Amino acid sequence: MQLEFAQEEGDCSSCETCQPLVQEAVLKPADCSGSWRRALAAGAALALAAVGVAGAVALRSGTFTEPSETQGMGDWIGLAVEGSPYQTYAYAAWSDPIKAGNCGHIRIQPKTGTTPKLETATIRCTEADGFKTYSFPAGIFEIDEQMLVPRKAQIIGANNPNDMSNPTQSPDWTQQTLFLATRGATDFHMKYCFESDMVHTRVGFVLDSYVTMRDLSYQGIDTIRPDDNGALCGGAAFETKGCATNDCSSDVNNGGSDGRGSVHVTIENVRLNDYYFDQDKKKVGAPIDGNTQCEDYQCCFCKPNGVRSTQVGIYIPESRNHRGTRHFFANNVVSRSNQADGINLHGKVTNATVQNTHFSNTGDDTYALWGANSAPTGVTFKNGVAVSPGIMRPNWYGVCVATYGLKEVVFDGITCRSPTSATAIIPPWGGGQSFYSTSMFVFYTSFSAGYPAGNSLTIKDFTFTNLHGEPFKVSDGNEDKPVRGKMVWTKPNYGEMAPYFLVDKKKVNVTVQ
Repeated sequence: MQLEFAQEEGDCSSCETCQPLVQEAVLKPADCSGSWRRALAAGAALALAAVGVAGAVALRSGTFTEPSETQGMGDWIGLAVEGSPYQTYAYAAWSDPIKAGNCGHIRIQPKTGTTPKLETATIRCTEADGFKTYSFPAGIFEIDEQMLVPRKAQIIGANNPNDMSNPTQSPDWTQQTLFLATRGATDFHMKYCFESDMVHTRVGFVLDSYVTMRDLSYQGIDTIRPDDNGALCGGAAFETKGCATNDCSSDVNNGGSDGRGSVHVTIENVRLNDYYFDQDKKKVGAPIDGNTQCEDYQCCFCKPNGVRSTQVGIYIPESRNHRGTRHFFANNVVSRSNQADGINLHGKVTNATVQNTHFSNTGDDTYALWGANSAPTGVTFKNGVAVSPGIMRPNWYGVCVATYGLKEVVFDGITCRSPTSATAIIPPWGGGQSFYSTSMFVFYTSFSAGYPAGNSLTIKDFTFTNLHGEPFKVSDGNEDKPVRGKMVWTKPNYGEMAPYFLVDKKKVNVTVQ
């Protein structure tokens, strides 16, 4: 592929005049002629050495290259194409310089857009103390693979998309930086957890250590949860580094990473799956003929629900190093829908804070700590709102907050607005019990959950209502165990009755404050 560069004024007939432009990674159609362009086209070694970055990355122009076909991945679903009022930029144009570590002013041509008029955009990069900060303008930036964001990179959008006093209010998209998936999971039978290459199987960001994502939005276009992601292996808009499978049973890692847990990751002022939500919201929880034949597994949510989303909002996967993921911070995050969980922290997690979040319309648990046997510690979920857990697979599975193994966690100021289990499906493997909206909190012993001696689970200042905002009452519930149509309430080790279901009281030490 030919590398083309252009400068804003003057000619481009020598290496001396073009080299500064290469360092800035000016990505626009070239009108150069002369020895420099001919040397690039010929791949002359001297010219490549002068370019510096050419050996590291094939910089492409702003034109779109259609992604290769991948089983189960639908292309062009609802993509903002020609005629869209928003300027759209091809994935390679903005991602290649970041993956190569280029810094300076990265200029890219939009594919489409009419508001404002088509013009070259500039991603400004500054470098200090080893950190590279990429400041994006407003616009739609396509993403067609699972991209590993390099260590010590900070991706900053144009504006904060969230008003936390009115979190369901969509922003003015002309003022926002939106990353838009161009492929999504549409086939129930596709390989998702057990494929040999996650980069081209999934779409989203994998965050290396010391990475910040701030002031931006992300829109996925998955319309189904694949069968082999039933036990959850990923597919989030944002993941830290880790294994492609949920137990590291394969040698494949997410995003082409080394699979070692990330440290010091920040996700802040981020909005998920809202760009298409107004168009898709009538499909949320809507019945689909033949989609709930779960007794014999003929078709247990095997048909797409048509709600364009990511699998998960934020996911920390199991990692290959014993220290896992450390110092994780998520703040001011809004999500309108997910095919699976909202936020799931899996494996060895130490010192993680998730605060000021509003997640609605998940296909599984909204907030989950899945430590398994890795005993996560120092984990806090604070001031989070969960609305309609599990509704993307209605009546099947999901609560506002769930744990599957831990050493220490605090849930502080969580609000849960939940449907009831009145019409819940009883799964054939559930021993006659439902797993849909049974309580506000459920502390499971399944999925390899371990609760070592001395474990601590603290609940503070909870709010628990139905979808109309009417509080659930202890008197209307059922104590200690699920009954269809009633919420479980339990007396903790310390404190008053609270809306939680404890599968094994002997294993988890619960305090309610």
